[in-house]
Amino acid sequence: MNPIPAFITTLTSPPHIKQQIIWVILMSLMAWQCMAPAHAQATHPHNTPAAGPNAQPLRFTDFFKFPVGPRGLEINPVLQQAAGQEVLLTGYMVQQENGSKPGEFFFTPRPVQMSEHADGDADDLPPATVLVKLAPEQADWVVPHTRGLIELQGRLAVGRQEAPDGRVTWVQLQLNPEATRRMNAFELSGHLHSMQHRH
Repeated sequence: MNPIPAFITTLTSPPHIKQQIIWVILMSLMAWQCMAPAHAQATHPHNTPAAGPNAQPLRFTDFFKFPVGPRGLEINPVLQQAAGQEVLLTGYMVQQENGSKPGEFFFTPRPVQMSEHADGDADDLPPATVLVKLAPEQADWVVPHTRGLIELQGRLAVGRQEAPDGRVTWVQLQLNPEATRRMNAFELSGHLHSMQHRH
């Protein structure tokens, strides 16, 4: 299970100045990395955290009772029993037009792209959407969209939770600090480049 790359949002200057400052810093870092001896880079290998022995696999299909009855969607006992436990969940990070908020992102059973400007609150998020929260010490980290299937491990919470913007989620996953890592210079440079050319 590879940690998800993220970056920290602490700069408060206008976006174009931020990008220029970051660009200069990145170029300096990349030049330094290219000049560093190869053996120095090999002395600190990155260890991918293994899945915890007590983490139980959970599927999005375990969230609700099927078939759906006259009362609508009902939470499956399997999901209720997993509340408060460490779980492994495989799915897709939601691609948000404005990017995810610091410290969190949405996770779904299928690829979803949200267009906040065009759709407003009428988005395409399925009922089985999980609000993934980074560790408290990473609350100012932003996770850029990652394509493809991702396996996440964290502590599951089940219950109605309303965000300051009014959005309600019923399932939340609290990640451990090891689940994310800071972007390296090349990843951050690529992310900034893609943001500049976004339509």
